[in-house]
Amino acid sequence: MAVIGLDATSVSLYGKGLSRYQYNLIHSLAKLDKNNCYYIFLNKKNSVPPLPVQDNFHYVKIYMPIRIIWDQFQLPVIMRKYHLDIYHACFETLPLAAGNKLIIYLFEIPDYRINSVSRSSDSSLYAWVSQSYTLSFFRPSIRKARLVITSSHSTKKDLIQKYSLDEKKIRVVYPGCDDSFSPSINSEKLQETRKKYNSDEGYIFHISSSDPRDNTPVVLRAYKNALAELKIPVKLIIFGDIRGTGIEALAKGLQLEGRVIFTGRLSQEELLELYQAASLYIDPSLYEGFGYQVLEAMSCGIPVITSNVTSLPEVSGSAGIIMDPNDIDGFRGAITKVINDPGLRQSMSRKSLERAKFFSKDKEAGEILSIYDELVLS
Repeated sequence: MAVIGLDATSVSLYGKGLSRYQYNLIHSLAKLDKNNCYYIFLNKKNSVPPLPVQDNFHYVKIYMPIRIIWDQFQLPVIMRKYHLDIYHACFETLPLAAGNKLIIYLFEIPDYRINSVSRSSDSSLYAWVSQSYTLSFFRPSIRKARLVITSSHSTKKDLIQKYSLDEKKIRVVYPGCDDSFSPSINSEKLQETRKKYNSDEGYIFHISSSDPRDNTPVVLRAYKNALAELKIPVKLIIFGDIRGTGIEALAKGLQLEGRVIFTGRLSQEELLELYQAASLYIDPSLYEGFGYQVLEAMSCGIPVITSNVTSLPEVSGSAGIIMDPNDIDGFRGAITKVINDPGLRQSMSRKSLERAKFFSKDKEAGEILSIYDELVLS
């Protein structure tokens, strides 16, 4: 039996990719592993969804003042306190003074995210300290780790090319998504969701945030240019917190009032409903270590249009339409083609569901357990 520490400090009720990854991994490990002892570290500030209760799972709520304090000072003490054999981090930095067997899981390398955020309006001292810490400690952290797990071959390639990391210490383990992300068989519920957003004829769905990588202006411009060609007056629904991004002002400038609906941040249940009732999901992201939202849309049987960069073709496979993320006219044409052709939508829906089966939570947890066993024996 091994004593394993698992970083779940991003888990929260309203969390996005990393939060849902950690949440799903906990549930899958609980299902498969009744032998190893787990100490799962949660952020005391976060409201968390229900987590599995069983004898070998122990939840520890910790106070995280700032990341560097937690990583480099609190965490080594906690590792000794709980006699951890392995610590599995789900962030980009590790406690460099710890002597335990350390695993670091990476959705992406931090460079692009930090560079894009640095160019945005967030210039707070906290943001600057956090970004400086991550960039300074990322390279020594991946050197310190016994193994680095990546969410895609795209991220693995970045680590080898940009950081000269030994390929032998990198393992690619694809994440799965929550089982709740599946097609709805309740047609009344689907129509209820559409009515709720005044979108009886259907809608195009997009998820956005303050991160410039979401590339939402391309979605707005492509949708605007497609409107005259659409046989069905579908609306565009944008989910997420976009305050301070200028996206709403752009929509107004494009004269899209009444056609674009901004939902703000909603619960996971409401997000699921929006996926399920959509006619099309569009994601022209500039960079994704793993296209979690593309996977969620495909798992709900929704046709997908996405970018041809980084991990996105790896996730969508041949199920989606992919193109240059800056090709506004290309996205316009794809939107028009999919919305105007019900047969194509049905075909893409079937392909989405088939592709989504490749990404399994249980398969992911089994591969993670094999890595734990490998480290215990090494």
